[in-house]
Amino acid sequence: MVKDKIAILGASGFIGQHLCKKLVNENIDILALIRSKKSREAKKLLKMDIEIIEIGDLFEKKTFNNNFSKVEYLINLAALAHINTKNFLKNQSNSYKINNIEDNIIRNFKNKNLKIIHLSSAKVSEKIKDNQTLYARVKKEGESVIRKNYKKHIILRPPLIYGPNVKANFFSLMKAIYNNLPLPLKKQSEKRSYMYIENLTDAILLILKKNHFIGKTYEISDNCLITNERLARFLANGLGKKAKLFYLNPKLLYIILKILGKKELFNKIMKEFIVTNKEFISDTGWKPPYHYSEGIKKTCLWYKRTFTM
Repeated sequence: MVKDKIAILGASGFIGQHLCKKLVNENIDILALIRSKKSREAKKLLKMDIEIIEIGDLFEKKTFNNNFSKVEYLINLAALAHINTKNFLKNQSNSYKINNIEDNIIRNFKNKNLKIIHLSSAKVSEKIKDNQTLYARVKKEGESVIRKNYKKHIILRPPLIYGPNVKANFFSLMKAIYNNLPLPLKKQSEKRSYMYIENLTDAILLILKKNHFIGKTYEISDNCLITNERLARFLANGLGKKAKLFYLNPKLLYIILKILGKKELFNKIMKEFIVTNKEFISDTGWKPPYHYSEGIKKTCLWYKRTFTM
């Protein structure tokens, strides 16, 4: 069992809150490093008796007031997400940069024996055709910083992560289905990988328990493949709705999205995207405790309780 306190960057985010709850249930001490103590998420962490430290905006170059040089474990969940990355980059200055997250880590966590779990993205994978997007390049650069500075690291590359409190595209899909909007997902046979949040937190816990910090990078997912049509029907069933799906030629859909300036959305939701667990399972013996059908059911239950009651 892990005896040392674990520092978590991004503890107040979607993944961070789930992970904190998981680790607290395992009686693991947490030091939550968050942007602001005044946030609603910070109050939730305090209710779990988690020690929190306000560090502000990690995209700013900074030296923290606290001394973290003796911290033994760090989980980095902090990332650029759910904002327009292109516009963000245009507005960068010398002191405000997209890769300051990792630079701030090495500036403030100077223990070279630090055991770090760094959350990246499956979009970085060389097997992915569109891995040269701006988002993927930023993620890849972040991985390089971690590898260069910490030998005892594990880098995880999950696909889209879903679960209670999910945001962005997955939430938008649930909202559209609940509101009976017709969607062009019928007969879409491309298979995609996803990851339920409780599967991800379970994998992170296993790494900690097994002390599996061997300097490797792993793709990780639910270990299931699902088409967009099947996903939509599962979500509709969980939401108590009937999916209203129609067929639209993918080439035509691509042209429409391109005209609307949403070309990247097509890559995110329509193209085949397969992420395997083979190497991680082989090295650790881990298996996802939840099938995607159960994960989707729990996510839909959260949506109904939060937005429809």
